[in-house]
Amino acid sequence: MTGSGSAKQPIAFLVPELQERNEVKAAMRKSAIHGVLVVLGVLTAIASASCAVLAQEPDGKILGAKPWPPLPSYESLDEFGQSYFPRAVYEEVRAQKEFDLQEITYSSDGLPVRGLLIKPKATGSQKWPAIIFNRGGNGDLGRITDNGEPCGGMTNTSCLDVADLLLLAKAGFVVIASDYRYQGATVKRDEWGGVEVDDVLNLVPALKSLDFVDSERLYMLGLSRGGTMTYLAIKRGIPVKAAAVIGGVTDVKAWVDARPEMGIVTGNQFTDGFAKIWPDYEHHADEQYRARSAVYWADQINVPVLILHSRTDRMVPVTQALRMAEALQENGKVYALRIYDRDGHPLPRNRDDRDRVIVDWFNHASQDGQ
Repeated sequence: MTGSGSAKQPIAFLVPELQERNEVKAAMRKSAIHGVLVVLGVLTAIASASCAVLAQEPDGKILGAKPWPPLPSYESLDEFGQSYFPRAVYEEVRAQKEFDLQEITYSSDGLPVRGLLIKPKATGSQKWPAIIFNRGGNGDLGRITDNGEPCGGMTNTSCLDVADLLLLAKAGFVVIASDYRYQGATVKRDEWGGVEVDDVLNLVPALKSLDFVDSERLYMLGLSRGGTMTYLAIKRGIPVKAAAVIGGVTDVKAWVDARPEMGIVTGNQFTDGFAKIWPDYEHHADEQYRARSAVYWADQINVPVLILHSRTDRMVPVTQALRMAEALQENGKVYALRIYDRDGHPLPRNRDDRDRVIVDWFNHASQDGQ
């Protein structure tokens, strides 16, 4: 009995000691694991921050380019498309061999944005002036790149716009255009003169990265909604020598009030509508409209502007042009106003004269050192 009790006694003293040692070891392991996790967490945070910096490409960096698809045949255009271009003019442009057309992707606020670049096939050592073109429409309507609809009709005017821009390029210009950032899931959230103005401004560094472009001779052309974008870009100081606006919207509230059937406030197949897109529309609608309407800040238009409009424009009333000219006049700004009789929104019936006065306006601005 005594022997058995003596044999068990050391075990009774060893058990607490082993437990203590195990607890110490466990604590040490836990501390070590915690330390490793902390270090890994710090390294992960540093790596994530580095990746974010690397992912944010410089504004205006051209990320990629691919050949533009051939323009469709004249026969494939619908009645609207064929009324927009005489066959001979369209086919001549379609057959041209002097210029390369590219769909580009460039960086704007860290986002990839699609656009168009028209450049001479043989640039040589010449430095070419460039036109920044601001398209009309919103979302998929008026898109320069493919929107999935057959080109040449009212819902896809891409090929018509490109043909028009080729005619300007033939007058001695590189042409670049943005499709704005709204694509895919965001296509119906177009702010219509909001953050996407950055996409226009960021075409400037894109052009400056091209060694065949004369960055001292940049110009801007806006059509319809693109007129609004043109005025907004000028307000923000885009370094262009001169601008031209065709059928431009200059008072957005007056425009939507005149055409409620468009559904641009309440929404339609192309947009969710200003009332849903603009922040707190109920209380800040007037502020948002004025911020996009150049008639209210014509004093900030410090670039010579050529205003072209049709007296019979059914898309944007001619009063939008007349009011803008009056505002520029009152503020002592350099501008010219040309009103055409009985023509469509982009002035297709007066194409030759339209393009001539635009080219003359741009060239005159450079000669005057404006």
